[in-house]
Amino acid sequence: MIRRKKRGNLKPDKSSLVVDLKSVLNSRGINQPTAFLLQIGISTTSVHKMLRGQTVQVNMKQLTALCLNLNCTPNDLFALRDMTLPKHHALNALQVYRPETNEQSLREWLAGKSLEEVRELMGK
Repeated sequence: MIRRKKRGNLKPDKSSLVVDLKSVLNSRGINQPTAFLLQIGISTTSVHKMLRGQTVQVNMKQLTALCLNLNCTPNDLFALRDMTLPKHHALNALQVYRPETNEQSLREWLAGKSLEEVRELMGK
């Protein structure tokens, strides 16, 4: 009988390496990330964990689907959270995880627009 090894007690909020899909999804113009991820074969549970930064593991099938459909490398999908590394460590090449809400992102985006551009976007 094969026994499954327990994962241990790794907590998502304590994990130093996280899946950060928001920047890649935004740069690809994907406005409905949940629908997109479900469509490429990611399970509902995994989708919600990925979008909240709570994923503690990604299997190779998921990683392959993400990279193929987002036209990116695995490095584009990962970020560091609360991790101190030696200056020349290879993981320093990853982005730093900064959780954002849609409201903050929209506010930042609108901050760069003139009043005329905002009115034009609103159709007024």
